[in-house]
Amino acid sequence: MDQKETNLNLSSASNTKLEPKTKSTKIVLTNQNILSLTGISKVIQSTENTISLVMNNQTLDITGSKLTVTKLDIENGILEANGNVVGIKFAGHRQKENFFKRIFG
Repeated sequence: MDQKETNLNLSSASNTKLEPKTKSTKIVLTNQNILSLTGISKVIQSTENTISLVMNNQTLDITGSKLTVTKLDIENGILEANGNVVGIKFAGHRQKENFFKRIFG
């Protein structure tokens, strides 16, 4: 069986006032079932179908089935998980629209 590995290196050009240095972030997905993340600062939730976390001041949602966190080190920003990963998505910031604009288009 061929082993597939997907690397996504993410870096932010803007620095925040709370963190003078942007943490190095890395997402490695191997064979769609072994996930390794660096640069995380907080885990929001972890269930069998979803792992939500904060990475580089953005929310990252990982979806799949039989997801289990095998290693978590918030101090060093490391998370490792196993399971069938079907989606990795950065949650966007939703803009509020004017009430009348929503109704009348």
